[in-house]
Amino acid sequence: MAPRIALLGGRPSVLRSAAELGCEIVQFAKPGMYDPEVSSRWCAEVVEVDLGDQRAVLEAGRALHARLPVARFFSPAELGLVVAARLNEEFALGGNSLRTVTLLKDKAAMRARLAEVGLSPVRFRVVRDAAELAAFLAEIGGPGIVKPLDFGGSRDVHKVDGPDRAAGIWSLVEAAGRAQMLAEEFLTGREVSVEGFSADGAHTVVAVTDKLLGSGFVEAGHSVPATVDERVRAEIAELTGRLLDAVGLVEGPSHTEIMITADGLRVIESHNRAGGDNIPELVRLAYGVDLVRAAVAVPLGLEPWKNEVPAPVGGAAIRFLSAEPGVVTDVDLPADGLEGVTLGVKAQPGMVIPQVTWSAERLCGDVIAVGRDAGEAVDRAEAAAARVRIRTSPAA
Repeated sequence: MAPRIALLGGRPSVLRSAAELGCEIVQFAKPGMYDPEVSSRWCAEVVEVDLGDQRAVLEAGRALHARLPVARFFSPAELGLVVAARLNEEFALGGNSLRTVTLLKDKAAMRARLAEVGLSPVRFRVVRDAAELAAFLAEIGGPGIVKPLDFGGSRDVHKVDGPDRAAGIWSLVEAAGRAQMLAEEFLTGREVSVEGFSADGAHTVVAVTDKLLGSGFVEAGHSVPATVDERVRAEIAELTGRLLDAVGLVEGPSHTEIMITADGLRVIESHNRAGGDNIPELVRLAYGVDLVRAAVAVPLGLEPWKNEVPAPVGGAAIRFLSAEPGVVTDVDLPADGLEGVTLGVKAQPGMVIPQVTWSAERLCGDVIAVGRDAGEAVDRAEAAAARVRIRTSPAA
């Protein structure tokens, strides 16, 4: 009998993978934020609920399980991770514990856990006003960074150069409606992400990903495999494994961000989900490992997981397209010279392009390229992106 599962959110690729595994899918989705045609193709049912309202999702999940029991609640998206863990624990369906998922979701709790086990030392403090932020910056004697305790996509993340800048930054925090933030010492170096997968408590680092930052802290692109030597890669794998052990992760994908600093490796944050920004697709192209499929197949026992580090079969890269803020007037696409390139252009005439302050505002689309290695993939992606012309006029 096909396992019945609940997916809290999920892009079409996630729905398709689960359906191809033979799963009967109940999708939880916010009204107006999913494509009914796509969902009807892959799902047996759609439960319309705002995924940002944890109480509503919890109640909907309980009602579903009472009416139509599921084998597991999965959340491919950040918003549903804690609720999925709570429901799985409440109904004894297995998976990562609520404590584990909460440690990864709450950035301050994760920092406290790392400090408790003596791993990846980073000075931090939860601050609730400008005075507390200024006091923290004076204490560490250098620049800091403030970020929400439980959000992603580089939203409302600010660098603070010193105590005298605390009041100005805190005014931005208050304008965003936030009452407390996580303040950390500002780490400098080279940032990478680690795409992992865990089965029965054993962790595999599938890929290390290079990151290209655009404006602020918003990513402009990624490439796989990262250009790190084997010694650094081994150190990254060791640190990632110790981190995941410390929080108690036992199964499924993980996405961990690490800064390679002059003082050693430092964990920035981690998540019990696959990376965003199409990173799972890059991993599939470069390594032949489908993390989206494995996220459902392995926990349900539909497919085994080989706990071994795969060898890359090539390189893959993504570059996000951009345009001047305003209303799109026309879009010109290259017609040739696109070997190994897939254009994912979303901009179209009439669309309003905002100033990009976090990842959800990258509305223009992307370019994904493959190559013999990451360098060739990056060159192809950047060359193709440079040939996509998105013209705008000032918004009224």
